[in-house]
Amino acid sequence: MSDSELLSRAKKAPATAGSRTVITAQYGRSPYVAAYAKRRAAGICELCEKPAPFITKDGEPYLECHHIEWLARGGEDTIENTVALCPNCHRKMHVLNNSTDITHLNKKTGENIDLQNQDNEPSLL
Repeated sequence: MSDSELLSRAKKAPATAGSRTVITAQYGRSPYVAAYAKRRAAGICELCEKPAPFITKDGEPYLECHHIEWLARGGEDTIENTVALCPNCHRKMHVLNNSTDITHLNKKTGENIDLQNQDNEPSLL
């Protein structure tokens, strides 16, 4: 579609958004698995390896948890299958789900960093 055709159609689009009813499946997730993944990441995205984009009101680096093998595709809610990603990388995984990125993330979780030995505090699990 050309730019002019796209512009023409965009100008003709209804100004009021429509609505629809959607039924979706939700998967139970352990808050401990998510918290462990974020703590393991230490404020650094486990894919792009850059710092979290901002600090939350609670003073925590903002990262989102992602299941390497999606729960909807049979993945498990485990620390080996969960990583902490910046919002851009999280969206990238859901749009592209690139095999190279999946391999990189599996290596990250395979390192199995022991948080208890890292800071002498009890682990979350």
